[in-house]
Amino acid sequence: MIWIVYVIALLALVVLSAFFSGSEIAYSSVNDMRLKRIYQETGSHKARRALYISDHYDRALSSILIGNNLVNLAASTISTQLFIKLLADRGIVGENAAAAISTAAITVFVLIFGETMPKLAAKGDPENFSMNVSRPLRGFMIIFAPVVAVVMKIVGSLSKRWKTEEDDDTVTEDDLSEMIDTVEDEGVIDEDTSELLQSALDFPDIAVYEIITPRVDMIAIDADDSREEIMETIESSAYSRIPVYEDSIDNIIGILHLNTFLKAVAAGEEFNVRNYLLPVMYLHKTTILPQALRELREKKLHLAIVTDEYGGTMGLVTMEDILEQLVGDIWDESDEIEDEVTEIGENLYEVDGDMRIYDFLEEFEIDGDDFDDDNATVGGFAIEQLGGYPAKGQSFDFENLTITIKALQNLRITRLVVKVNPKP
Repeated sequence: MIWIVYVIALLALVVLSAFFSGSEIAYSSVNDMRLKRIYQETGSHKARRALYISDHYDRALSSILIGNNLVNLAASTISTQLFIKLLADRGIVGENAAAAISTAAITVFVLIFGETMPKLAAKGDPENFSMNVSRPLRGFMIIFAPVVAVVMKIVGSLSKRWKTEEDDDTVTEDDLSEMIDTVEDEGVIDEDTSELLQSALDFPDIAVYEIITPRVDMIAIDADDSREEIMETIESSAYSRIPVYEDSIDNIIGILHLNTFLKAVAAGEEFNVRNYLLPVMYLHKTTILPQALRELREKKLHLAIVTDEYGGTMGLVTMEDILEQLVGDIWDESDEIEDEVTEIGENLYEVDGDMRIYDFLEEFEIDGDDFDDDNATVGGFAIEQLGGYPAKGQSFDFENLTITIKALQNLRITRLVVKVNPKP
């Protein structure tokens, strides 16, 4: 009854095939940070071995592939011998037919039980699977070490020949963003940490014009204003620093530090804003935030005037505005809590015209990667889309949104209504 021995050997080989196939998927999917946390919390020897194997994945993969190929080759050979014994030797079919039947049968059997099922199991819970197979896999790595060393040497030599100047092993920004999303989904980091990391990634790509207080919203003092007018402007401002200009807001001559100025006036000194001006720093609208932050810190200033391509004043940006792009909103006693987006009906929202355009895209789940527009706010974007002076009630379609102008202040859009339509 030698065929019984063949059957037992065949089943054992299929089990080994399942072991190698599952190990391959488990260690290609395992989360090292989660394994480290398990090891730190439990001191598990399985987790420690799994971490070692994951750290030496190239060697482990070579051992897995060598083992899997040897096992599948042996399974194919034994299967052929088994079918010849059962079919050809009994005269049921010829040897060639028996071999063909054997090939079909072992292929299906190994595909289901030696490949698909173990890979699905490993993919579903890679951490537990990798820990459970760590001891035998470590043993196979030791057994196959001489062969693996030769294979790694050959692969290393060939890869040097194949490698071109265009090959780049660096991790891209998209890769990092995807990693952050993955570890958040897996519970390794919380949502706040994920948002902070994503902000750090986006920070170098943001230009100052995207976060400015626009010209029309700037509070500024005309240096030639009367004492009463200047005090009225100061009292209406929630800021500690105010730009001062001559003739036009395009000609800003300095920044007035209110605390210093008011103390001097209270002490009886001359009421002349020109005597208390801090130097003004200008940034072109395309200056990226890291550069803007660096220049503000170097000059020990808290505010910069942002200019357009013609040298005119486009708006202003503060140190706080820049830092908020990294850490989120920084609230102080002068800030008013306002909802930029308010739900007013089913799939219907009211939006502040000053809402930053990229915040708007994120709010309504629109991909901003290919969005190309110089406008910093939703209101500015709407004016450009309408192609002329806006009027209340005008509307246009953008992606799956219908955007309608609700309110204006002079020619400036202050409120819009957004209807979210079903995506095609």
